[in-house]
Amino acid sequence: MVSHQVIVQGACPPGLPIVYPLPPPNGAVRPPPPQTTGAGAGWQTPPTPILLQMNDEDFPARFLADLSAGGPTPGSTVAKVETSPTPPSQTPPPPPPPTQPTPPAPMATLYQPVHRILPVALVQLACESVRYPRLDPTRVLSAGVVIRRIERQKGDLLHGIPWAWTRDAQGQFQWSPLDPLHEDDDPDPTQRPQLYSGQPALDRLLTLQSLAVARSEVYTPAFVAAPAVCAAAKRTLVYAVVPTASSDISTSKPTVPTYATSDLEGILPTLLQPRAHSVAMPHSDQLVDYQWMSDDYAIAQSAAAFTVFSTTLRMMATVFGAFDGTPPANSLIATLNKYNVHIGTTVDGFELPLSTSLPMGAFYQQAAKVLIDYDPNSGGPTPSMRMPRSWDATGEDVVDQIKALLQSRSTQVTAPTGRFQDATRLYRLRVFLRVKSDICGCPPKLVWSEYSDPFRIAAWHESADRTRAPVPLPDPFDPNFRNSAKPNCFFSVPPTLMNAMQGTKLSDLSSGKVSKSGGGVGLGWICGFSIPLITICAFFVLNIFLTLLNLVFFWLPIIKICIPIPVPQPSQQNDP
Repeated sequence: MVSHQVIVQGACPPGLPIVYPLPPPNGAVRPPPPQTTGAGAGWQTPPTPILLQMNDEDFPARFLADLSAGGPTPGSTVAKVETSPTPPSQTPPPPPPPTQPTPPAPMATLYQPVHRILPVALVQLACESVRYPRLDPTRVLSAGVVIRRIERQKGDLLHGIPWAWTRDAQGQFQWSPLDPLHEDDDPDPTQRPQLYSGQPALDRLLTLQSLAVARSEVYTPAFVAAPAVCAAAKRTLVYAVVPTASSDISTSKPTVPTYATSDLEGILPTLLQPRAHSVAMPHSDQLVDYQWMSDDYAIAQSAAAFTVFSTTLRMMATVFGAFDGTPPANSLIATLNKYNVHIGTTVDGFELPLSTSLPMGAFYQQAAKVLIDYDPNSGGPTPSMRMPRSWDATGEDVVDQIKALLQSRSTQVTAPTGRFQDATRLYRLRVFLRVKSDICGCPPKLVWSEYSDPFRIAAWHESADRTRAPVPLPDPFDPNFRNSAKPNCFFSVPPTLMNAMQGTKLSDLSSGKVSKSGGGVGLGWICGFSIPLITICAFFVLNIFLTLLNLVFFWLPIIKICIPIPVPQPSQQNDP
């Protein structure tokens, strides 16, 4: 759980400022969700920051009013973040054995801006002297909050090496493990003590060299509450909005995935698996063109088994990149050329029992050029090719080459991760303050709070129980609406796209035929649509597909909730 802290206003005798806790405000207007526990109260609790949450529209005016009142005011949505033994997405662990009595640490859940709930960290500062007098807020020169990631380990989550989101001098971001000896360093390298030799010229060079390799920790500014707020609360309050969303992405190279041979063989099509291929193709020894790459077309020609080859060819082109000309792709083609396909021979339309052997890799390259790369709108005769009569059985070396090719391609498509992209991670935050020294001429004193209790950041798709105003849809059967409705969204459509839409039939799409001429004129078009009516059309289609997919996912009770609401007639309405 997290405990409440503030900073107290007033004169402070000489002494170092330290962070101390404050009992939480009495009561909360918004009831906490189930399975929550209260925050520890009393001055003897650890000085950890408290995590609050509120509706985003209540910040900062309502939040500052609550601080002045010492707790939530009527109508306030400010409440402490609840904690639970485990994240909601995980199954609670079994009770620990007697030899391992340490219970799991409590975990809070913070929401993203898309949930319209704002998390805030709050601390107080007092002087380390008799009765802990409050610190003059004018002595706080600057403040901030850092979020550090908890290291994944089987033991205690709270005592592992914390990881900080850092940025180097070139602006590259990444999660970096913190050295325990430098865990309390200033997040800004320019604010850290620099090497000192006594010679100004040498000191400048040492500082430049040190800053060139130093990594700064990303932090969010924290703010001292207004003097009137601190006076009303009789404490000096420091608060910070906790960033739960970030556009920063890690610039470190992602880990290259490793593929197990057994898993890879399970997804390979039949023609690439390391065993004999006795695929009976009704269209073997026959000519095929690009239309055969459509499964619907092949099935319509009573050649459903042809999809075994078309699936193989598409996977080699799009998934493996076997025809891209890269060194790993060329290596795969060379390995396939060790095996042959056998194509029948015809003379004047008559098939002979003789067959011609063709290297398998070269055959796949020819098939990709004729069946995939050909553009039917380019004009000219449609190329075709003869399908093989039989295939050699490939070996494990083909699977090994595909594995190497996938690992090479994964480095091109594997995207870097965002700062908070992994929803399974846990975090803790700390608040730091730079406090003006009592001694004139001395540098500011850096003061750190303790770590907060661990928390997770909810994924964007999780529900935060915030109600939203419904979007009203018009009645398409109302004649008044039909008379007044007009297109309110316009698109500029090029001639080829408009002619294709007007000149193509639904039956042509299934066979891959799209007309770019369509008999239309070569003019651009401006097309307008009514967004409300398009939404109604989407509602009809959505309901149809939800009903169909419900047979597989059984999600209808949670994906769609429709409740009847009486609609009063205009003459019966009595709204103020």
